[in-house]
Parts: sequence; C-alpha cells; structure tokens
Amino acid sequence: MFVKKLVEKASIKKTGGTSSDGLKASDVDPRLVFHHGVPSGGAKFAYDTIQRILALSTKDGQIKLYGKDNTQAMLESSEALPSKFLQFIQNQGVLINVTSNNHIEVWDIDKKQLSDVYIAKEEITCFAVIQHSLYMYIGHSNGNISVLKLDQEPSWHLVQMKYTIPLSASYGNSEMPNETVVTHILPQPAAESKRVLIIFRNGQTILWDIRESRSIFRTGGNMLQPLHNEIKKVTSACWVCPFGSKVVVGYNNGELLTWSIPSLNMGNGSASEHSNQNTPLLKLNLGYKSDKISIGSIKWVYAGGKASRLYVMGASDYATSNLSQVVLLNEHTESRTIKLGLHLSECCIDMEIISTSTEQSKHKQDSFILLGKSGHLYLYDDSLIERYLLQCQSKSTPSLPKEGIVKLPLAESSITTAIFISNNSNVLNSEDEYYRQLIKNYPLFVPVETNQKDGISLSSAKFTGFSKVQNLYITGHSNGAITFWDASCPIFTPILQLKQQSENDCSLSGIPLTALYFDSNSPLLVSGDQSGMVCIFRFKPEPYATNSFMSLTGGTKKGTDHIIQSVKRVKSNGAILSINIDPSSMHLAVGSDQGHVSVFNTDGPTLLYQKHIASEISAGIISLQFLTCSLHGFEKNILAVGAKDSSVLALDKETGNILGTGTIRPKKPSKALFVHVLDGQGEPITGSITKDGLDLNERNHIDDATTKQQYILLCSEKALYVYSLVHAIQGVKKVLYKKKFHSSLCCWASTFYSHSDIGLVLIFTSGKVELRSLPELSLIVETSIRGFSYSPPKSKSFSDSQICCSSKGDLVLVNGDQEICVVSLLVQRNIFRLLDSISSIYRKEMMLSQEELVPGPVIHKEKKKGIFSSVIKDFTGSKEKHAPILETEDSKERIQELSAIFSNENFPCDADNNDNLTVDEDKLELNIDDIDLDDHEEKRKDQSILGALNKKKLTGKLQALKGRLIEMKGNIQKTSSKEEQQDEQTGAVDQIKKKYGFSSSSNETSDAKLAESKLQENMKKLQGINIRTTEMQDKAKSFSSLANQVLRTAEQERRN
Repeated sequence: MFVKKLVEKASIKKTGGTSSDGLKASDVDPRLVFHHGVPSGGAKFAYDTIQRILALSTKDGQIKLYGKDNTQAMLESSEALPSKFLQFIQNQGVLINVTSNNHIEVWDIDKKQLSDVYIAKEEITCFAVIQHSLYMYIGHSNGNISVLKLDQEPSWHLVQMKYTIPLSASYGNSEMPNETVVTHILPQPAAESKRVLIIFRNGQTILWDIRESRSIFRTGGNMLQPLHNEIKKVTSACWVCPFGSKVVVGYNNGELLTWSIPSLNMGNGSASEHSNQNTPLLKLNLGYKSDKISIGSIKWVYAGGKASRLYVMGASDYATSNLSQVVLLNEHTESRTIKLGLHLSECCIDMEIISTSTEQSKHKQDSFILLGKSGHLYLYDDSLIERYLLQCQSKSTPSLPKEGIVKLPLAESSITTAIFISNNSNVLNSEDEYYRQLIKNYPLFVPVETNQKDGISLSSAKFTGFSKVQNLYITGHSNGAITFWDASCPIFTPILQLKQQSENDCSLSGIPLTALYFDSNSPLLVSGDQSGMVCIFRFKPEPYATNSFMSLTGGTKKGTDHIIQSVKRVKSNGAILSINIDPSSMHLAVGSDQGHVSVFNTDGPTLLYQKHIASEISAGIISLQFLTCSLHGFEKNILAVGAKDSSVLALDKETGNILGTGTIRPKKPSKALFVHVLDGQGEPITGSITKDGLDLNERNHIDDATTKQQYILLCSEKALYVYSLVHAIQGVKKVLYKKKFHSSLCCWASTFYSHSDIGLVLIFTSGKVELRSLPELSLIVETSIRGFSYSPPKSKSFSDSQICCSSKGDLVLVNGDQEICVVSLLVQRNIFRLLDSISSIYRKEMMLSQEELVPGPVIHKEKKKGIFSSVIKDFTGSKEKHAPILETEDSKERIQELSAIFSNENFPCDADNNDNLTVDEDKLELNIDDIDLDDHEEKRKDQSILGALNKKKLTGKLQALKGRLIEMKGNIQKTSSKEEQQDEQTGAVDQIKKKYGFSSSSNETSDAKLAESKLQENMKKLQGINIRTTEMQDKAKSFSSLANQVLRTAEQERRN
C-alpha cells in the first residue's frame, strides 16, 4: 500500500515557543502537485467513450483520471471511502461517484473539483445513467427506485425527481423482502426513454414501462436450487443485443443465463405477446459453476457480424487458470462455445475496454484492461482477442494473445536510491515548446504493443547538458545503472543513463546502488553500491554535442564519451550508506553499513584515512558532514558522523582521530533515520554542501559560523533530539530540545529550506506527516497521508517505496514501477512547467457527432442458424443493411418528454412516505372523482400561456393515471374470467346436489354474483373515465403546442 492521497487538508496548530524569525505556518502549504502513474488500491473503472477519459477510483477516496495526450489528474474526496459505482455522464465533463456510505459525489472534470454531494437516505444497491440525458436511476436496498436529475445551473448538482418506481408496483407483494434488493437497472437499448429493465437479487426480472408506470413483462425463472434448497443470487448483468432483446445474467453459483426480453425495435415489443418466461434462452457453460466461482462482472461488446463477444470476470479470492474469459456471443452463436481464457497471475476486480489509438495511427485501436487485486493493470490488445476467437470459430489454431502489465517507464530495473534537485539556480530558461515536444514523444500511459521490452528508448531526447534542466531527478537502480530525468514538467523524461563502471568497463555491474551524491556546480556525480564500490563521474564542460544522445537501452562508452570526462573507482568495506564532499578541499567521505568511515582525495583518488566506528546495535553510518567550529577559542575543521544506532561523534578532518571522549547517544537508543548539523539561526553550516547541490549563495549563510552556537539534529524512529555541537565534540551530551513520538514510529525525515528559515518534515508509519520548526522542534503543521503504510525492507533487499526531498521542500515519492507523486511543502511554489496543460483532461471542443448519438451498426446476412439467429432474423431480412435509427424521435423532444414524466408524481401516495409503498385504492378513487371532466369557457387571452403550461403538467399526471387505470382494468378482467369458469363448475355441482336431495348452492353464490355485477359496473365506469382521460391528454398536447408557438412568437417580437 502506498500513498493514496498525498496530503489531506492540513490541520494547522499553534506553534508554542517559536521565535518570530523562525518558520511559520503561513510559510508552508503541503499539497499534492502531481501524480503520475497508477495509484495503489484501485477499485473501480469508468470510461468516457467520447472524451476518451479513463477514471480509476481507489479504496481510499481518490479518483485518477487519464485523458488524451498523456494528460493526467487526481481527484481527492473529503472522506477516504471506496466507490460503489463510478460512471461518466458521457461528453459532459461530469463524473458520478457513489461511495460506500451512500453519498453521490458529482465531480466537475473541467474544474477538477467536487461540485455536489447528494446524500441518499436508503442504501444504494445499483446505479444507472440514461444514455444521452442527465437523468439517472438509483436502486435501493428496500427495492424502490428513485430518479435523479443532474442540473447545471448554477453549478452541477443533483435534484430528486417526483417519479418513482416502488417495489409494490414493480415486483408486487414480496414474501422474501431480503431478496428483493434491486441489483441492476438497465435502460433498454433503442428505447431508453420508454423502458427500463429491473433485476432483483433473487433473479426476478421486470420490464418497466416508463410512460405507463407499470410492469409489462416478467421473467427470471425459479431461483430455488433443488438440491441444496438455496436461492441463487444475481451478481452481474448486461445487455447482449443492440436492440435490447436479450440480457445475460450472472449468478453467485457460477451460472450465466441469457433471457429473452420484448423489444420495440425487433418487432416483438408488445409485452402481451410474451408470456412470463421461466426458461432461459441460452446457458453458457464456462466452468465457473463447476469451480463454484461467482460471476463478478460481465461486459458485452457489439462488433457487428460474428465478432460480438462477452467478457466475463469471475469473483474469487485466489487466481485460477480461467478466472477471466472472453466468449463469442452473437446471432451466429452455435452450440459449440468459442472462448478464450486469460491466464493472469492474480484475480481481478474490474475491467474496461478503452481506446488507445492516437492521432498518428490510421486505424482504431482498442485495449481490454483489467484491474488486479494488487492494484496492477493488465492490458490486452482487443483486436488480437477478436482475431483469436474468429480463428477458433474457423477451427484453426491461433496464437494466444499476451498481456502487458502497465508500468511507468522507469528503465529496466527498480529504483533503489534517488535525489531530487528542484529549481536549479544554474538553469537557462528554455521554451515550453521544448517540453511539449518531449511529452508528445513520450510513450502512451497504456502501451498498445504488449510485447515491448521494459523501459523506453527516446531517440528524440538529446542530452545537451544540465543548463536546460530546471528540475533534475537522479535515480540509482538495482542493476547498477544511474538515470537522469528531466523533471521540469510533471511527466519525468529520461535524458541520460550511465552504465559504465570505469573508463574501460562499459558494462553494468548488476549490483544495486545504495547512495548518490551530485554537485551541479562542478558538475560531479558520486555513486556507491551494495558491494562497497564508489564511482566518481566527472562531466565535461557544457554544452555537450547535440549529434549524439544517450539511449536508455544502449549505454555504451561511445554514447557517453562526449559527456563524461573521467570515471574513477575506490573501494570501501560494506554497502555505502552516505556520501559527502568538502567543497574547499574536494575530499570525499563515504560511510558504510559496517561502520567504516573512509575519506579519499578525489584527485587521485587516494585513501587518506579509514575509521571504524564500533556499535553493539547497528554500525551503519547514515550521515557525514564537513564543517568548521570553534573549540577552546580555535577554529577546528571536523567531520561530523551520525550512526544508525543514534550515536553522534566528531572526527578530526585531517587525521580521522575521534575528538573528545567519544560518542554521545540517547539513554534508550532506537534506529536513527536522519542526522544534520545546523547553526543557531536554523541555517546550514558554512563550508558544507548538501547532497542535492544547493547553491550556497542562496542560503544567507553566516560569514563567521564559529561565533554562533551550532546544533546537531538527530531524528530516530522514536524521538527527536537537538544537541549542542560544541559539547558533542568534547563527548558531552547536552540536550537542548527533545520530542518523543507516542502514537506511531517515524519512518522518514529530512530538512528543507525557505528563503530565510529551515524546517523539518517527518513521515510516520501511520501516514501522519509533521512539519516542525528548527531548532525548537515546535509543530507547525500536521497533515496525513491517506492509506500510507510502511513496511521496512528485509535484509539484503530494498523497499518498493523511495522517498527523497529537495532542499526547497519538494518531495518525490516513487512506488515501484507504478506511480510517482510530487508534493510541495512551501507556499506558492510553482516547480513545474506545463502543469495546467498536462492536467487538462476535459476538452470542450469535442462535440457529440450524430453518429455517436445514433449508432448504426451493420447487421450482416446470416449464413448459419444459431441460437440467437431467430431473434435477429425477422428484423434483418435476407440482405445486409444498416440498423435503423434506434430512437426515431428527436433527442430534444425525448428529453422534454422525460422531463415532463419525471417531474410528476406517478405514485402520489408513495411520494410522502417511501417506506409505505402500498397503493391506497380509496384515495385513488377519490382522486378520480375529484377530477373535473366538464368543459369550461375559454380563458382570457393573457392567461393562455400559463394555461398551456399547466396543461402540459397535467399531461404527465394523466399519463400516470391512465397507466394505473389500465393496470386495474387488467386485474378486473382476470377476476371476471376466473369467475366465469367457476360459474360453469358451480352449475354442475348444483345438478348433482338436486339429484341426491340437497339444496342448490345458488343462494350461497348470490353474494358473489352481486359483487361480480358491481365489479363489471365499476369496470364500465373506469373505461369511460379512461376514454375521457385520453381526450384530455390530446387537448393538453394541443395546448402545449400552442404554448410553444406563442412563446416563439413572443421571442421573435422581443428580438425585433
């Protein structure tokens, strides 16, 4: 687990005891500047097919966005909660996120901010957006369905509509309330504004007529298992027909069943022609049922002809050979199942099909992407999957498609150590176009070719020197290579890689690097590895020749001889942990994990002296610093040494002898993380240089450091200490400031500099981050890193997470080959070029074309009759032709009609109380009687517009009323037909009774006959009301059209 949200809202606390000249809360503003790569803990995918934006939500409330041309952005929710549902409003720049606490978040992609949060009263169990509209269905655990509208004015927000689909109306009275949870809401393709398919957890499937507000078709079969007497539950569902005539449902027992649904565009739209079906159209046997694996997710792709296919993902805690499969499923499907099993090393939790084609590519390229449980993304070329299935259908032997793991291009091996230099003072201003060209040539985040080698080779990136590099990121790798990255823009670009070990040896050592030191003023680079080898690289004067470049995959002497002046090597005992250089004498000091301190003259290089610091706990040397101090009235050049066991001592710079009586350490020492020497004003000591090559002229350094008190800062896992340097040199422990950690252990620490002050940043294993002033150690700001957990590296291994900080408070956190996060600590710091351009995901200029609004798939002539061919046969005929327009009505009129329907209460008695969903027939009858059906005189002319608008509202109410009348009429007809059959049986019984001397039963049924006559009478009345309702509806429509005409006339007059 790594950083999910780099910096939450900082809770600023009052600093006690800090001087007015020290670092203040107003000087810092910890924030995430940019995130590159795949965040850990991914949970859900969403994809905008028009804007080509992929969204990936995490378990900790982050949403990562990937757009065209390498654009990336990170959205961060206020609460660290996973997503239940994640879906784009296509081409509108809006992302809907339903969280686990039933909050519906509305994200504005253009502004990259949270626009609205809608809090649902009931648990949300399913969610669906009506295509090409701003309406959405919300299914609840109590079986009810509500409708929400996304309103844009003044900003995007959700409004609940009056239209509802209560459980009593859709499902009826249920004896199993726990199993009538709505799990899927699927607007019917080609009739999204007219019908919606509702699937309950127990498998019952209802086709709902939106206009008539009633259920018109029911299917789903018997969910009771005969052997175990258990109810199988629905876990996934999707349409498998572009016209909404078939739906595939997946169950928790591994079954995949295809059910037939009446469709308006298939010539079988009348629900009365379909009796309630309990038999599926097709059973898909993919092996999930035998392995007792639940169907986690299914997705169908319509490709025209024979290429349509179903992607199936099983839900399991352990990986199996065929956990994810792709099967051909179209009108030509035969009894033989043609499928492809994707053999992944782990189980997956979500999948999506995205477009990875670029402007340069001439043909469309789609990729099938899966989200692994570990957070890794697996990628398949979708065209290779299609080719494999079609070749299998022709009974040939195709090659299996290979997956590619999505990685950051961090060269061939993992990062083991790194340093970051931000806002290089020696940089020459270069045009932004230079970086635009680098980003343009940068490989896609999701590579199309899955057989490419790890790492990248950028032939266009020609390294001319460090003068153009504003921010420099240097990484040491596990194979011994050193990579220089231009971090001037948010996406780091590799510009140089060094692989040679000496002037005559250009091969990789294969030994992991453990320490780096870079001086940009010289320039000079020093590296140390795990075997104790130290390499000193001296660079030639800039600018370098532009006719050569250093490729990431071809590091040869020929490629670096125009850059490197010399490479020299020295050897120490143990893995190198710390490196420093004295800028006055150019002496090099290195410390190893075995407690050896070695000082070399870099001109030779020759060993000046080596000192072993013994320790009973841990002998590693983590800090070395050259400085000058005052001792007994004389200036003394010393080498301050900090060890991993929290001991601090001073060596004579020239001889290496230990000064004073020895080392000082806390009473209860713990593992030391960071040791640094600073002066009384919180400034670095003159004569020393930090490992990132900070320009000394920017430090406001002390002219005479010996006249002021100097301190040693020690940061360990359990406490902070500030010692007096003068006393420490003499072997006397004088603690000036101390702070113990109680809640959790510290795992990383570093200092950073503002214009005049110095601060300390601490990261804890719990994810907490503290910024403290120096030397008082007062707390300035406390923040938190969401989802961060620290796992210490095992012996002779390295952690996947590498953290480094520049001298100006810019943190770079790298999680393996998955993600890079940049955090800035100081206020108003702009360290990146093109940040706004790279973070711009949504493109307003992309308009929805007519083809995307109304797709017209090609239906090919059928050659073989399969199990799906009977459904398509009547519609396609014998000739190949384009599918008709799915929605024949105008899109605006369709939205207006939906608005009229959803704005009115279709079940008024349910609007006040969602828990009471039973229809009160007495109130319904009273409402019918209260309607005034008599004609009235024409209203005044100035009231005609308002009257027309009121009639328009009345139309929706009449439609809802008409639907209920039809439903009541059907129930009465069913009752009367049953009673007629009972009358015939009653007559036969009466004859038998008379024959044996018993009385007739006519008297007993007289009450029933009276009830029957009363029902028939009521039915006739209802029929009359239904006719008059239709007439009123027609009149309302005419009034509505008249109102529209009057409004248009008024607008024209106003313009004239």
